Amino acid sequence: MGLEFGLQKREELNEAGAIMARAYENYDYVTLYFPDTVGSRKGLQIFMNCVVKTNFGRADMLAAHRDGKMVARATLEPPGFKRPSAFQYIVHGFLRVYLNTKWSRINGFLAMDEAACKPCHDYQKSGSDIWYLSMLEVDPPAQGQGVGTQFLAYLEEYVRQRGARQFVLFTNSQENLAWYKKRGYEVFHECEIEHEGKKIGSWSMKKTLNR
Repeated sequence: MGLEFGLQKREELNEAGAIMARAYENYDYVTLYFPDTVGSRKGLQIFMNCVVKTNFGRADMLAAHRDGKMVARATLEPPGFKRPSAFQYIVHGFLRVYLNTKWSRINGFLAMDEAACKPCHDYQKSGSDIWYLSMLEVDPPAQGQGVGTQFLAYLEEYVRQRGARQFVLFTNSQENLAWYKKRGYEVFHECEIEHEGKKIGSWSMKKTLNR
């Protein structure tokens, strides 16, 4: 059976959080602050659950299913998107993250994430027809099967039908950088992220969508 795309449902929030945690578990952007330990993995799961629940109903969340099972999901921020407040994150359980992860690590990650997102947020403000792909995850068991390629094409068509002229995102993976370039994205900002002597790249990318 092929892939089916559509809006992510409220009853799928826990499943979405689990996919997010699995997808980022070995991602350098995350492992800088969430080392591969049982406690940190639990903290990562709680963190992702909190993120998806806080943004549900605010951002546009979409999912890809195969045989009735979610295999990928994404969060899209439309023009003029108002980001949730710290209080709204707390309401959705963010304090539990601190109970499972060192405060210094989570605060460091949040500061780094804010800086890495900033070029896309700033660029999005330059036009009323620019959408931001803030998160895109393919469940690891479904990776390498064309799911990401088909899902990204669906996301581009989704925002195009809602008046988007450009799509922006950022990545911290050389592999993902090459993957997005192959699909028509170009880098408009590049920097390095450093933590405890380790460095990774961060590339903000954009694509002009054909009408």
